[in-house]
Amino acid sequence: MTTLSTPDFLRYWGKTNKSENNKNDPYHLLAFHCLDVAACGYFIVKNNIFNINNMLQKCGIADRDGANWIAWLFATHDIGKFARGFQKFALFPDAPLVPPVSNVSAIERHDTLGFYLWNKIFENWCNNSNDFIPGIEQETRIKFETALTIWMSVSTGHHGIPPDTLKNGSSLAFNTEDIAAATHYLEALNQLFPFTLVQEWQKKAGKKNLRQQSWFFAGVMTLADWIGSDETHFPLISSPMPLKDYWPLACEKAQRAILTLPSLSERSLYQGHQTLFPFIKTLTPLQQQATMLDISAAGPQLIIMEDVTGAGKTEAAMILVHRLISASKGKGLYVGLPTMATANAMYTRLAKAYRALFAEEARPSLVLAHGGREMSASFRQSVWQRDEGSAENYTQGDASALAECHAWFADSRKKALLAEVGVGTLDQLLMAVMPFRHQSLRLLGIQEKILLLDEVHAYDGYMVKLLEGLLRFHAAQGGSAIILSATLPAALREKLLNAFNDGAGFAAPEIGEEADYPWLSHLSSAGLTEQPLTTRPEVQRTVTINWLQTRSHALDIIYQVVESGGCICWIRNTVDEAMEVFQQLLNEGKIPAQNILLFHSRFAFADRMAIEEKTLNWFGKDALVSERRGKVLIATQVVEQSLDLDFDWMISDLAPIDLLIQRAGRLQRHTRNAQGECKNTLPDERHAPILHILAPEWQPHAEQDWLGEELRGTGFVYPDHACLWRTQALLRASGEIRMPENARMLVDGVYEQKIAAPENLQSIADMAFGKILSQRSVAAQNLLQRDKGYDREASDFFWDKDREFSTRLGEESIDVYLAWLDENNVLQPIVSEGEFCWEQSRVSVRRSWWQKQCGAFTCPKDEALELFRKKQHRPIAHVILVTPAGESPYYSKRFGLTGRAKSE
Repeated sequence: MTTLSTPDFLRYWGKTNKSENNKNDPYHLLAFHCLDVAACGYFIVKNNIFNINNMLQKCGIADRDGANWIAWLFATHDIGKFARGFQKFALFPDAPLVPPVSNVSAIERHDTLGFYLWNKIFENWCNNSNDFIPGIEQETRIKFETALTIWMSVSTGHHGIPPDTLKNGSSLAFNTEDIAAATHYLEALNQLFPFTLVQEWQKKAGKKNLRQQSWFFAGVMTLADWIGSDETHFPLISSPMPLKDYWPLACEKAQRAILTLPSLSERSLYQGHQTLFPFIKTLTPLQQQATMLDISAAGPQLIIMEDVTGAGKTEAAMILVHRLISASKGKGLYVGLPTMATANAMYTRLAKAYRALFAEEARPSLVLAHGGREMSASFRQSVWQRDEGSAENYTQGDASALAECHAWFADSRKKALLAEVGVGTLDQLLMAVMPFRHQSLRLLGIQEKILLLDEVHAYDGYMVKLLEGLLRFHAAQGGSAIILSATLPAALREKLLNAFNDGAGFAAPEIGEEADYPWLSHLSSAGLTEQPLTTRPEVQRTVTINWLQTRSHALDIIYQVVESGGCICWIRNTVDEAMEVFQQLLNEGKIPAQNILLFHSRFAFADRMAIEEKTLNWFGKDALVSERRGKVLIATQVVEQSLDLDFDWMISDLAPIDLLIQRAGRLQRHTRNAQGECKNTLPDERHAPILHILAPEWQPHAEQDWLGEELRGTGFVYPDHACLWRTQALLRASGEIRMPENARMLVDGVYEQKIAAPENLQSIADMAFGKILSQRSVAAQNLLQRDKGYDREASDFFWDKDREFSTRLGEESIDVYLAWLDENNVLQPIVSEGEFCWEQSRVSVRRSWWQKQCGAFTCPKDEALELFRKKQHRPIAHVILVTPAGESPYYSKRFGLTGRAKSE
């Protein structure tokens, strides 16, 4: 029951009881919830989690004031709930809370309401009507406006996006009593957490520094709010008590709750490469250089390694990671790759080595981060277990922190960035520097991590621009990065070096005009050093180029290889072209059907994994000779990277030079004897490697239709036809791919346009280049600008609409699920056993492909589809009907999703 002594700010609720058992109080007082979150922030400072004390010192906050300042700031995060318009969302007629009023309405979210309320209170403070921050003379108060506005954007923007400062309807949510109660609350907070405003915050340099550091504190604020909203640690309390009495209770609970954060593992000291890789007896030249590179310079470092496929780049990078962590230049690792397949492969490799980065008794977490991660059993065992509880939802668009808290711990893609070691796609990193909700948490997660970015050449102009933004942000946070590539064009290397250098604030580096190959670039506060490397003899080889003009010629080679007992792969540039060749081989019947395999992206997840496993069994390093003999793989770009495959012979459609080099890396990848058995020493006893390339007849003055009918799809997939023409021209001139000697000449010759393309192709190339510039422009608009601080104005795009932008500009994909109808007319997935049956029954296709082909499919009725979408939380997914065995005229486990009837 309310007494006269109960402060007005203890008459507002902050959280409500939505649980079914009703064991807790009906609501949690707003001031108490704010102190719960403040206590979480307080102990993050006291325990120096995320190295927050160093960040506070950068902002001019002395050690003794740090915990108090964070506690005060975090205790203000929900002041928007003092709005009587917000209080109307839950009514407790018999409770001693403020009564509802009819002339108020909360049409804005409570974070935006809080920012508005702060400005009102600050305005009153400047007019000397209150003294909630004592010790500041009235005439100097206005000078702190910018600094305090930055801090309050962090506090009130605790739901993953900054508050909307342009909304005009916030005043409708408050009456004068609400503003007075909030003011009294802030005055009470100052009694609990006395602090002194930093004089430097009045100056231009101090304000700029606060904006730059605000991203870090926004991440900590959001995480503290989520932890402080967990009712398992902070049960609801409806009975008022003085704040000084509640604060010790909040502290006691916060100390326990903070333990839910993953604790840092003690690092292990680097004592040689064999701690990580005991199987490596002799280091490759690149790996040897990784053990000797001078990493003693202070501050962030960028290392770019370019070497031949098979040169041991990943192991060299991990040696550097271990050395950097051992030297206290990083506390964890995130490995970013271009695709889920490459991430899966790296996850498997890293699982065997990552523990060696840390002390023997430590239990560091390794997390996989991408859309198909739940289907990895080893990954699922690493997921934190959380009590899902119940989640509040006051209004649509104003979700509670509890709901987001549970979403956070269940969403391992975000969790991967807080885990000590994460493996996933580059997209998870790029989202940290784009206006996605909770991007500040991603930045927080990678702050003290070493970023290992592999296959960097695989990205288009849009993603490269985003990657530049990531490197700029990461270097500014003091983080180091290692970039790996087999074929990195000179212009791309320069962009990456300049972006990192800009973020780190180093002096402008002098980048050499001509780079050798293999090549190592090392950027630090000591400057840029670049050096050539040798590579190991096993990967020094020459691949002869042989040109094919017709499909029949390519098929003749396949038949000859099979007859001789060899194995061969033909990499086609489109799924449909791969299907056509596969169908023709089956129809002609010269090779047993069980010896031919089709591998592309348009299979259901479970079927694709089965095909990937079979591919490795046939063509992997440890495949039995009997398994390899007479086998044929017809594939698309899915085998270009990630999979450790070894073919005796290879055919490829014409593609850009860097991709042909990647494909050639799967041709006689491992040393074998004449019978096809792996051996440890040179020479390879098979025939000299030959890459057969299906390409149009050479045309020095090629017209726009030069690719012809057979490679029409190639022209669509690779729209820069001048790039294709230059690739053909240079390979015709050299007649070979000699690694590593002519790699730089080939890659830079194509991408630096060292030779002029025919005029008709150059116009197409100009359009493709214009598209790249457009992509980079869009990416620049999407990127957050660090110097603008945690503010909606930090990006050209509106922050709150995640679907309006993406980490990739490629055509939108849609999910198609394969299902059948049971006797009760209920949709059932084609995968019936194990977990995640629906996800394993999913195929991802381009939207335009679906729109063109969907008429060939049998689909469920609209009601069944809508029910499926609602149940699976897939609002734009589609379902096509097949048999329970996963077969139909348009889908099979052998062909995948064709979009048309097929015959075998």
